[in-house]
Amino acid sequence: MTKGNGIALAAAFIGGAAVGAALGLLFAPAKGEDQRAKIKEALEKRGIKLDSVSFEKLVDEIKSIGKKKEATPAEDYDPE
Repeated sequence: MTKGNGIALAAAFIGGAAVGAALGLLFAPAKGEDQRAKIKEALEKRGIKLDSVSFEKLVDEIKSIGKKKEATPAEDYDPE
């Protein structure tokens, strides 16, 4: 490999890493506290007001439903 090819390869690698990092930041899910704020706002738009304790119970219930689904994926499997 010549020196010019090595530099071009390094530049391509660094450029690809930079583009990948930028895309990762753009498409990464929001932080938990941001997601909670969005959920609370959506509920309030629909006239549902929850205090912080009730809201945390709702979040925990939703999490447990998701964990149950992850634990039993065979229920959704339809080979046909």
